[in-house]
This record gives sequence, C-alpha cells and structure tokens, in this order.
Amino acid sequence: MASLPSMERGFDMTHGTLRAAATHLGVHGEEYASAVRRLLDNDPRSWGDDGLMGPFVSAYAECKNVALATYTHMGDVITGTGDGLSAASVRVSAIEDDTAGGVLRLGEDTGTAWT
Repeated sequence: MASLPSMERGFDMTHGTLRAAATHLGVHGEEYASAVRRLLDNDPRSWGDDGLMGPFVSAYAECKNVALATYTHMGDVITGTGDGLSAASVRVSAIEDDTAGGVLRLGEDTGTAWT
C-alpha cells in the first residue's frame, strides 16, 4: 500500500488550478440554482383537487417547500465555495508576491543592521 505524501513542508497552491476549480464551482452553483428555480415554479395544485387528493397535495407541498429551501441553500453553498476558493487564491497570490518582493529588497537597504 502506498503511503501518503508527508506535509512537512506546508502546502502549495497551484493558483491556475484553484481558479479553474473556483470557476467550475461557480458555474455548477448557478446551474444548480437554475434547476431549483424551475422546481420552485412547479405548482402541485395543477393536479386539481376533487376532494380526495387534498390531504396528499397539502403534505406534498409542505415537503416540497422544505426540500427546495434546503436545495436553495445548497446552491448558495456551492457558489460560495467557488467564491471562497477564488478569494483564497487571490489573497495567497498577493501574499506570495509581496513576500517575494520583500526578499528581493533585503539587500537594497545598506543601512539595515542584521543581528
């Protein structure tokens, strides 16, 4: 059995891959939300009520509303995860750029005393 790689050196972000994943999640979140909107448009009353279906239609509508509220939240979570991945990539990339610039400037200040 293969062993898992060691995490001794921390972690690396592949920003291009992370941004692509964030974009894909954003697209999936919108597609998911669109599907939920179509389900929300369905009206169980279209079955008609001859008196026999009333209790079933009422129970079905309540279950449907609870499920669709949950599904709506899931769409928000999917989209929010994509937004979070994108923000993480931007922030870490900015920190890496700032750090790299700071390291390059270390030798520029001749008045700095190193202890």
